[in-house]
Amino acid sequence: MTPMLGSELFISAVGLTCPVGLCAASACAAKRAGLSALQELGFYDNAGEAIIGAAVPDLELTLAPVVRQTELMLQALGELLQAAPPLDWQQVPLLLCLAEPERPGGNSRALAQSIIQALPARLGVAFHPGHSRIFPSGQVAGFNALQEAARLMGQRLAPACVVAGVDSLLNAQTLQWLDQDRRLKTTRNRDGLLPGEGAAAVLVHAQRQADTCLSISGLGLGQEDAPLLSGKPLRANGLTAAARAALAQAGLGLHQIDLRLSDVTGEQYGFKELPLMQARLLRTVRKQDQPLWHWAEAIGDSGAMASIAQLILADQAFRKGYAPGSNALCLASAVGGARAAAVLRDIHADGGNR
Repeated sequence: MTPMLGSELFISAVGLTCPVGLCAASACAAKRAGLSALQELGFYDNAGEAIIGAAVPDLELTLAPVVRQTELMLQALGELLQAAPPLDWQQVPLLLCLAEPERPGGNSRALAQSIIQALPARLGVAFHPGHSRIFPSGQVAGFNALQEAARLMGQRLAPACVVAGVDSLLNAQTLQWLDQDRRLKTTRNRDGLLPGEGAAAVLVHAQRQADTCLSISGLGLGQEDAPLLSGKPLRANGLTAAARAALAQAGLGLHQIDLRLSDVTGEQYGFKELPLMQARLLRTVRKQDQPLWHWAEAIGDSGAMASIAQLILADQAFRKGYAPGSNALCLASAVGGARAAAVLRDIHADGGNR
């Protein structure tokens, strides 16, 4: 539960493409309005029932998984590059967040190669060849990448870093794996997830840039000893350790958090883990509401891009003034047991004096 940041990180540009919006502003507006892209897909489970999930429009489901996810990632990176301040992109590392290699249908190595090869021709950029790397750690990958970004910029090895993630559960191998483990939500199984997809990217700096409104002031990692498929009794040790570390670095208690964001997907496991963590960390009574926001109700389980999408949702909420306060806690839980947390601050709330 060692804190992960040496100093605050600042988000200066974002990009997002997902089933409810092809840019960050439209997707977050749709999420705020309660819109959902969940519908029957062109896939069927082992009982012959149509699988419910969320797909990015205008992309054929028949595309090969690597081709599909490469296109998603290029769309999100394209939006980020348009909004970014001037930079020599060859000096900027790309920290690419992908699904775990052991997950059927992931193929992280081939996907990373496809994205890197497509960047010069499609977007006209090439990122730092030495410091760019992949983080194939699923839901927690975004926060793992932020840790690396803090290290690179703290050692003055990079002027900024792009933390980007892409994932799609909409392929036959992944869906069959989920169905076999009884993790798909169907008429026969209410305790399951709805598969989704998307790509998200944030540009982070070590100093505040013009028009920046969100800072990352704490990061923490943990390891759950009773992960989802273990069958062991859950005590939320991993998520508690991650949240405690992130809060300690930010100098906050859980009662001072105004908004929680999570990658919970609909499975009961995640909704048990959150209150267990909260019961262990909330030592001061909070009278105000502490809402929980999650993307899954709009786009299903988005895997390795989920933690980055949380950052973007918070950024838009702070930027447009509809967040319920100035401090937010993001939480991520990977299937294998890795846990991560990040504390975010609205810089506008204190006049930007950080």
